[in-house]
Formats: sequence, structure tokens, C-alpha cells
Amino acid sequence: MVDEFIRILQCVRHAASNNFSGVGLIVCDPRLVLPTFPMKPWVPLPNGESTVDQILKISAIECELHDGFHFLSHELKLFAVAQYFSPPVDLSLSVDVEGGFGGRYFAALFGSLIPGVECTGIATHAAGVAVFKGGQKIYSENP
Repeated sequence: MVDEFIRILQCVRHAASNNFSGVGLIVCDPRLVLPTFPMKPWVPLPNGESTVDQILKISAIECELHDGFHFLSHELKLFAVAQYFSPPVDLSLSVDVEGGFGGRYFAALFGSLIPGVECTGIATHAAGVAVFKGGQKIYSENP
């Protein structure tokens, strides 16, 4: 499943156009209670497309769902989008603060430590792809 998650992020980044806002994804059980807040609860999820196509559509800067993190089930199906995600910070982690990374990167890193979160990942034009599991970067692809 993690390999397929990485493939999804790679496909999203490589297929992204100039209007791509970047994306943060979390894989977990939909019943898991996480430190999130829905930013656009009235906007329906896009449906009828592949996960990659859904993510590309909602990650376009003109889409009102582009902000925040999006959540995938263990089957890698979208179940929540545009979620403000604020995981607790673990100061015991050795973190590269000079890498020029932003808030999405650090939220994904710290969020990967939450029990029940399978993995997290980001894809941006500037930072490339990064995938985290258990507080460790397990995959990265530079821009």
C-alpha cells in the first residue's frame, strides 16, 4: 500500500500543471479521530475518477478544496478533503529546519507519528515529493 501511495504522489506531481497548489495527503482509517477541522464541509468530494485525477482536480489553485490536507483510506480512496490538520509537535525528532520546507511538510512529518496514521505525504513543485511513516522520511523525490 505504501508503494502505491508513493506512486500516486509521483503521478500527481508529474501530471500537475502550473495551477497546481501542492498537496498534503494522509492515509488512515476513516473512523480515526485526528486533530483536524473541515474547511469546506459544504463542498462535495469529486467522484467517478481515479484517485490521481481527483487529487489533481482539487489541488488546482482555482478549486475551493485545494487548501489543507486530504485523507485517503487504506484502499487509497479519498474520504475527506480540505482539512486543517494540526498534529502535535514532537521535539525529540531530528528535523532538518534548514531545508527550506514549509508548514505542509512539517505537518506531514509530525502527523505520521499519530497512532493509526499509516503514512503521510506531500507533493509540490518546489519541494518535490516526500513521504513519511512513523516520524521518518521514507521516500523523497526532489523537484
